[in-house]
Amino acid sequence: MVLPRSFSRKKDVSKDNALTLCLPLSFRSAFTLWKGGWPNRIGYGSEGRSFLLNRVVDYERWKSKKLHQSTYYKELAESVFGTLPDLDPALSVPTEKKDNARDFLRKHHMEDLFLVGINPGAYYGAAKMWPPEFYKDIVRRILEEMPEAGIVLFSGEKDRWVTREIASELPPDRVASTDGAVPLSESIALLSLCRYVVTNDSGMMHLGGALGLPGAALFGPTDPVATGPMGGLTRIFHFPVRCSPCFLRYCPIDHRCMRSLTPDLIWPTIREDLEKLKRIT
Repeated sequence: MVLPRSFSRKKDVSKDNALTLCLPLSFRSAFTLWKGGWPNRIGYGSEGRSFLLNRVVDYERWKSKKLHQSTYYKELAESVFGTLPDLDPALSVPTEKKDNARDFLRKHHMEDLFLVGINPGAYYGAAKMWPPEFYKDIVRRILEEMPEAGIVLFSGEKDRWVTREIASELPPDRVASTDGAVPLSESIALLSLCRYVVTNDSGMMHLGGALGLPGAALFGPTDPVATGPMGGLTRIFHFPVRCSPCFLRYCPIDHRCMRSLTPDLIWPTIREDLEKLKRIT
């Protein structure tokens, strides 16, 4: 059983024979499982937390390697279950959810447009967010150069302020926003109907990768080698400033890692990708 932090503290769940894999490397994650009374705790021996685990998997041999986070998780699972298949995330969307997504597009008179998804938020914190004015710039360029294009803005309740800011002064007949009001399952269906997505390092980025959706992922305080999208169709943009990756939720200085990724820098690649997709429509 792999548990989120909040679930690991629940008292009304049977724990007698539960096997918990502590995927994060932090001391806090192992402490949470120990304090929650989970009897079979397995994880890497990082951050001096080995005494909190029942079975410790060697972490030293990984420390000097730059690998995707999923590789660490797979190795941890294999220490229990043996060799597992190669990681190849793929996501399918139920027909009912796609029908709901098409209804959303019809409501906004965008069902026949070439859809580009824009995901400007990041639950982790503001440091991972590309500036809203940069997103607005990219959206304007797409709409000006592609008369057949429509924009779908994705957001949750906590970050819908940024999609509202981006949508201001843009043509409402070609821009639709989920505005934090569309359930995740239907947002995924809506994303699957897009031809391209521009996104921060976020859950929506990984969903796009699992859907096989081409796109551009903008990285700043995090490491694209460790947490980049899987699937192979996403372009990674990451400006190499000295303080990145810092993994901070909020930048204490000038957010240079994201502000250095100007629209002028990334637009030629996005435009090239969109032109190629138009030719195979």
